[in-house]
Amino acid sequence: MLLRSISASTLLACCVASAWGVEQRSNAPVLETVHIIGSREDAYLIAGSSDVIDSAQLARFEYTDIHRILATVPGVYLRDEDGYGLRPNISIRGTYADRSGKITLMEDGVLIAPAPYTASSAYYFPTTGRLSGIEILKGAAAIENGPYTIGGAINLLSTPIPLEQSGSVKQEFGSDNSYRLHATYGDSSEQFGYLVEGYSQGSDGYADIAGSSRQTGFKKDDVLVKLRANSSHGAAVFQQLDLKLQYSEENSNQTYVGLTAADFKRAPEQRYGLTRRDNMANHHSGATLSHFADFGNGLSVASTGYYHEFARNWYKVDKIDGEGIDEVILCADGISCDSLSTSYGSYTPVHATAVLRGEAPADVYLKNNNRSYISRGVQTTLQYETFVNDWQHDFKMGLRYHEDSEARQQPVDVYHQTDSGGFGLAQAGTAPRSAKSSRALSWHLVDSISVGDLTLSPGVRIEDYVIAGVSNRETLYGMGALFQVNSEVQLLAGIYEGHSPSSSDASTPETARNYELGLRYDTGNGFGELIGFYSDYDNIIGVCTNSGGAGSQRCDAGDTENGGAALVKGVEAQWGGEWQLGGEYTLPFQVSYTYTDSEFKTSFYGKSVWGEVTSGDSLPNIPQHQASVTTGIESGTGWGVNLGLTISSSACSTAACHPHESLDSYFTLDASGFYELSAKMRLYVNVANLSDAEDRIVSREPKAGARGLRPRSYTVGLRYDF
Repeated sequence: MLLRSISASTLLACCVASAWGVEQRSNAPVLETVHIIGSREDAYLIAGSSDVIDSAQLARFEYTDIHRILATVPGVYLRDEDGYGLRPNISIRGTYADRSGKITLMEDGVLIAPAPYTASSAYYFPTTGRLSGIEILKGAAAIENGPYTIGGAINLLSTPIPLEQSGSVKQEFGSDNSYRLHATYGDSSEQFGYLVEGYSQGSDGYADIAGSSRQTGFKKDDVLVKLRANSSHGAAVFQQLDLKLQYSEENSNQTYVGLTAADFKRAPEQRYGLTRRDNMANHHSGATLSHFADFGNGLSVASTGYYHEFARNWYKVDKIDGEGIDEVILCADGISCDSLSTSYGSYTPVHATAVLRGEAPADVYLKNNNRSYISRGVQTTLQYETFVNDWQHDFKMGLRYHEDSEARQQPVDVYHQTDSGGFGLAQAGTAPRSAKSSRALSWHLVDSISVGDLTLSPGVRIEDYVIAGVSNRETLYGMGALFQVNSEVQLLAGIYEGHSPSSSDASTPETARNYELGLRYDTGNGFGELIGFYSDYDNIIGVCTNSGGAGSQRCDAGDTENGGAALVKGVEAQWGGEWQLGGEYTLPFQVSYTYTDSEFKTSFYGKSVWGEVTSGDSLPNIPQHQASVTTGIESGTGWGVNLGLTISSSACSTAACHPHESLDSYFTLDASGFYELSAKMRLYVNVANLSDAEDRIVSREPKAGARGLRPRSYTVGLRYDF
């Protein structure tokens, strides 16, 4: 393979690379933040479906949970877990949602998952509260951003360096002793710019642990520094160099143990006493060095080198009496206790319930899920715009060399629980260190060809990689088409081959043929979109994680399992804009809806991930209907009120959907209001889950236990800009 003949040092000597939103020469420096799309207006120039959430939209509700932000985007599916969005589970167009492991996650155009090829599960996710925008690419437009190209890609935008001396301070307090402090300061001159950003957020948590006073919340800190240097704008070749340094750490008392159906109904905010020592501790550091050169005449090259380290230890309940947590919970729910054994008595639903509640003796195994990751690479994109006769061509050619690795050392400690709820260490564990790594060379070429009202975007992507010693090469083709019917209406269509790498030799890579067809319009004050999508999987794969899996056989996190042929099809619709109500009043609104029909096309038993599957079963955790409505009223005199409604139909956590595997339909209503105390100071109040809908089971993962929504909570904040 070509990959074996190219080393990282060779590529580093050649270039430092990145996919960069190219901007033409102007009197202002090129913004260092990497936009793949740009604005919503720019999204309408792409021959494929995409969405942009800008800073103004983020400011309306001041969300710090990525799930709540993305709920407004059609075709995106979310599975809540901890109520704070610390470990997001995101799916695009039906991809496997667990730990967002089947979408291409980026920050400023750079892969940001801990180890995108070796272990893509995003136990690290950039701090949502510091983001300045989010770009979502779906359909044929996503082929430029791999390696996961079936559903799409999400690009998270960090705070840009300001173009003039400025800063901001945001301070919040709220329910459960929650707080957030976010400060930025920066400046720019003609040839230099900088930004310093600090962020701290925490909460005592809303759940209570039986028999313990330990809090169930979290604390997260994040620091970001950016530097920019550029040539004068009169230079023959304009050049710019950007450096970004980032460090964050988190400590959260989160668990994998959910509740039995009876206990959830009795008290959805409780946690079992045996989870009192569960704790996630992690830290992330990263550096990117980017170079941009504009040669004039439509030719530019953007390059970035990146290096990220992530280390985490989730010390948490792994087994009870040597049995899986999910098996004990299902036994307590009355499903099956046949395979369970204990030296303290026979497992029955009554005994399993008593063990979980701390009313019966048991040996509880707590595992140090201690892992460290390195992700590094170089990537470059060459863009060339030219005219050939009446045909305008916008060529983009990208190349990326990437390496990542995962190392594990995971000893298991045994604690003894007494029948009175006592909990003490009985035996400390030891474990050897293990490691695996990957390397990948990928490149893509896309030509957006425009003539008159028609734009065609043929593209090709090649992924050439070795994951844990297993080699593979995929060549993927795609074509997007965009036709401008009139000044307001567009037709779009796309067909492309999608691919997701397999991180183990237990399965073949995931492949699918994908189609989309739709229309959209933009009147300036309003926009709308109606798109149908169709993903035909030749082979859908499931990834073993500690948090999910319906099979009966234990597996190691990162192992994969074939799921055979599958089909996901649906419709995405959205409509929004701003109505002028007369005088100084404005009514912003946005409505989105997603209909999804998914099915496995073969019958099989997936021992580790899928469990029992019958042809025609729906894919897990994908609701058939979901919708979002946001609206409000804003005054030109400096105040406003907004409401956000999210609705989801029922679904199932497994394909078979046995008893106690279904998920409830639910809705949440959020409210926010702001008042500008001065031109530079804004007071705001937000209320999440205004209806206090906490009695609905919205997730059964991790580990088959029932989980609900975070109960009603409020935040009061003050923002000062200077």
